[in-house]
Amino acid sequence: MDSIREIIERQGKIKNPARRVRDIIRIFEASHWLAPSTQYHNILCLTKDFHEFILAWETGDCLLPMNRGLKNYPPYARFLNCLEHEKQIVIPKRQNKESRRILGRDLKEKYDITFVAFDTFRTWAVSVGHAYLSPLGETLYWGGNWDANRPSLECFKMVCEESYHEMLKSSGYANIGHLAHPVCRKLNLSFQAFEMKMNQLIDAAPGEIKLAPASIRREVSGHTPITSIRPRMEIIRERLAAKLRGVEPPRPKWLERRYLGDGMRVSGKLVKLIRWEVSK
Repeated sequence: MDSIREIIERQGKIKNPARRVRDIIRIFEASHWLAPSTQYHNILCLTKDFHEFILAWETGDCLLPMNRGLKNYPPYARFLNCLEHEKQIVIPKRQNKESRRILGRDLKEKYDITFVAFDTFRTWAVSVGHAYLSPLGETLYWGGNWDANRPSLECFKMVCEESYHEMLKSSGYANIGHLAHPVCRKLNLSFQAFEMKMNQLIDAAPGEIKLAPASIRREVSGHTPITSIRPRMEIIRERLAAKLRGVEPPRPKWLERRYLGDGMRVSGKLVKLIRWEVSK
């Protein structure tokens, strides 16, 4: 308890640190990240689930343990149940207060979720691959039906190729980010899952798929953000490089914002366009 309080107090000005500590402990217990010690009385210990979650967060290269960790939190689990049942939820714009009030009422009555919680959890869901945000408007889609084996690579390839031919440009290339939209809709995938499966497909069929890099020197300017976890070491390297150059280090950003038009990463590089060289 004292150690948690010390960490909280180091984060900045907090009006009531004791209350914040109690809230965090309550959330950790509900998420199965804290459990009573089997050796000592009145002592809480961090669990294996917590360590797996933190390891996934630190490395930034595996969302599935983060998915499992967040699903343990009951309010977030209710949110996921809501999204999986509804399949898609249109999020009214901030100025449309009446529609937001109606959505908030429905969420509370059907799933015991407040609109404030929904607004927070949708960011979590898009960040860790439980949901997919439409590039055509503020519609949140269920995207949690995936893991290392689902959908099968054969199924993913078939849907990708069908969608590719639907949006094929005269140049013979299709925007890989825009390709993701119908594929994610049809297969109930998040963009992160699409990115992972596409990398698997490229590895499994070398030479069949041709990629063209995206320009990353311009400022992103679209209205279709995709949020993804950044590896902690990537941020540390950025800060170290800034320090060596003698400039002010950038503030840590644990989430980065990309846009559908900016493409996806293959072998660590951003690519924007895709072309099937051979149709099978």
